[in-house]
Amino acid sequence: MQSHQQASVRTGYVAADFMTATYRVSGEVALRGVPLLDQLNDHQALFLTLERVFVSPLLDPAVLTGNYKYAELRKNSIGIVVLTMERDGLPHREGRYKGRDHRDHEVMFVTTGFEIVGSLRLHPSVNIPNFVRTTPEHFIPLFNARATLTGRRDVVFEGGAILLNRNGIEVFALADR
Repeated sequence: MQSHQQASVRTGYVAADFMTATYRVSGEVALRGVPLLDQLNDHQALFLTLERVFVSPLLDPAVLTGNYKYAELRKNSIGIVVLTMERDGLPHREGRYKGRDHRDHEVMFVTTGFEIVGSLRLHPSVNIPNFVRTTPEHFIPLFNARATLTGRRDVVFEGGAILLNRNGIEVFALADR
């Protein structure tokens, strides 16, 4: 089973699939001029407000547990966020992850429940292992990424970007090393 989140048609919102240890929470986030990655990395807010919310068990994401107009999702319980469009995974200061000198580094991450393969896009001068270990950001973007549920290998989430919670990283490796 593969999942592709539908792009939101509402201006000023981004649609995403938020994976916790046990649930898939699909919904939309109001941007209000602040990209989703920046909202996730805001150290002042513990929760993220979602609209048009659908909740499913992670081991059976096609089964609907419930749908709600609004929900509050605790940010530190989010393992990964799957976004359809690559640009939706960029912060306000895009230069950190986007530039003519930047290159894609193929990476593999193992987190609680997922194997994630994608590209970490950084300037060639950045030491990737050091960056992953020491960046003050809670979430980092992987582009053209794929997350496979380790408990059910037939459940795969793909997107133009996956935002990865660094607190859940168990193992990571660079393909080009």
